Amino acid sequence: MLRPKKKAIISLHGIRTRGEWQKNLSSIVSAESWTYFPLDYGHFSGLQFAIPFIRRAKIEWFREQFNNITPQLNGVTPSVVAHSNGTYIVAEALLKYRGLKVDKIILCGSIVRQDFPWKTIFERNQATLVRNEIGGKDFWSGIVRRVAGKDTGPSGKHGFVESHNRLVEDTFPEYEHSDVFGYEHYREFWLPFLNQIQSYENDKDRPWKVEEPVSPYDAARWSAMTYFHQYVKRVTDAISAGQAFAGNLNAPLPAKELHIIIPLTPGLADKNAVTGFFNKQGLKEGFAGQADRRSMHFNGGEILYDIPTTLNTLIFLDNRQDDEDALLEAVRRFEEMLRQLITGPKSNCSQTAKIIRMDNLPATLV
Repeated sequence: MLRPKKKAIISLHGIRTRGEWQKNLSSIVSAESWTYFPLDYGHFSGLQFAIPFIRRAKIEWFREQFNNITPQLNGVTPSVVAHSNGTYIVAEALLKYRGLKVDKIILCGSIVRQDFPWKTIFERNQATLVRNEIGGKDFWSGIVRRVAGKDTGPSGKHGFVESHNRLVEDTFPEYEHSDVFGYEHYREFWLPFLNQIQSYENDKDRPWKVEEPVSPYDAARWSAMTYFHQYVKRVTDAISAGQAFAGNLNAPLPAKELHIIIPLTPGLADKNAVTGFFNKQGLKEGFAGQADRRSMHFNGGEILYDIPTTLNTLIFLDNRQDDEDALLEAVRRFEEMLRQLITGPKSNCSQTAKIIRMDNLPATLV
């Protein structure tokens, strides 16, 4: 099966934060099968930001990071999503270094000066499109010039002075400085913009056009990331909150752990196969969470069970369906990536979520 060559996305946060929104964006990006680089330049104080030479040092840092990332992309030109000080860093880096070239740019909470010469950036084929999201109640963008000086500006509150057919400005009257950060906003506004296929102004080359076969190993890793963020984290959060229930909505179950059963083949993760397996074990169906429910199975109630049906997608993505060894190896890659996500230093579910191979299950599930 062929698909457009996967996109690459770089994100960059603002000051006085480590950019938690970048981590939340990862599940959306993973679901789209894109390569994602959430850049983190550490906690940057308001005082550091106000001093021009310290602030501009991050432009050099971004250039170095960008040049380290580029060789990993196999010819794909990345798009950039930037917030607050991140918008300043990206815009000024492009203006200073003509060799830096991106696909699309999303600016939110922008502090880029209002007279920034986007026309020059487009003419030099350094970006295909720019989307500037304007917050009508963005206080920090509105006062930035008083704090940081004339090389910044309130473009995140009042927009840019000069219009351009490649510069899209969208106003959200009730938004404050960080109100864009929400899954519904990403899906409705960011994904459609990033999914556009657009050539540069003076070069017919399109950054995203090459087709390539999908690797079952890449698909396995993407599926594991999606499953972890969309299911495992939400169920373990529900367990911590005492929000695991039987299907009849009785009192909460005494849930303590989530056991993830990894089948031997993608076919055993088919929905019908999963249902048959749990019926054979005599497990009951319930759900975890209240506002955002996730289904699961249980017996006594202390342990919740799930088989990741996302594994079954490997059968449809793999262009070598007759290669059984490749599919078995893809399952192993899925398990490996999922284990890394669960036990990683930024995970809060390493004590709650356990992975068990189907061939290592006890005779009876408790």
